[in-house]
Amino acid sequence: MGKPAETARPCLPSLSHSFTLDFVVLCNGTKAEARAMKQELGELLRTMGLTLSEEKTKVTHITEGFKFLGYWIIRAIGGKGKMVPKVLVPDSAITRYLHKMRRILSPRTISEATVAKIHAINRLTRGWCQYYQITGNPSMAFSKATHELLTEMKRWLGRKYELSGQAIWKRYGKKVENAKTFGTSTVRLILPNEFKTRKTLVRTWHNPYTEKEAIIREKLLQYDSLWTGNQDRLGWSDIREEVILQKETTCYVCGTELHPYEVEIGECSQIER
Repeated sequence: MGKPAETARPCLPSLSHSFTLDFVVLCNGTKAEARAMKQELGELLRTMGLTLSEEKTKVTHITEGFKFLGYWIIRAIGGKGKMVPKVLVPDSAITRYLHKMRRILSPRTISEATVAKIHAINRLTRGWCQYYQITGNPSMAFSKATHELLTEMKRWLGRKYELSGQAIWKRYGKKVENAKTFGTSTVRLILPNEFKTRKTLVRTWHNPYTEKEAIIREKLLQYDSLWTGNQDRLGWSDIREEVILQKETTCYVCGTELHPYEVEIGECSQIER
């Protein structure tokens, strides 16, 4: 699979273009034959003006597993006692999700709006779970992430409003089917265990580099560019929500009934809490 190298730098006019190529080569032979294929592949890439990275190239047995595009691929014993290939969620992916989630819910951010924080975490959770829900049995990873997310969200709300555990659940607790989560009157926290395993469908594949059809790039989860819930005006999302609850969504100028997402809140006096 090939794709242009992803960077956060602005696009500048240049005669050169950075390009990365991620691929897996399977060999039904000995380790010596696999190393010979690696050397031959390196020579082939040099004829194309490309260089095979020795630091990022690994020769291993499939029973030991390897990481590719964020997935852990391994051949192991399946449910029927036979050796089968498996695509799993690596431990490093869970750790990275938790690290990003804890960064969003840092104690230094308790002055920011609760609504904005929930929206930011929902973006992270939705993107991460949709990327890994096609793996084999992702429910274990999602359950672990759910437990950590609820714990961190409860701790953040407790610090922000100086509430105890029971008071937090009473004020911000929401029930979804048989599970508990946190939320406000307009938004709730999406939990990872709400995403179920999604089986990939087998379909005809066309080589995008030889076909005339346009190349459709895959969407990868970018941790560095995720919104953390910070706003120019601290706590503005919470104030906006309270104003809509008290004043509703009717325009005070023309009397038009608006959708909540269309409402713009101007300067207002202190809200009664």
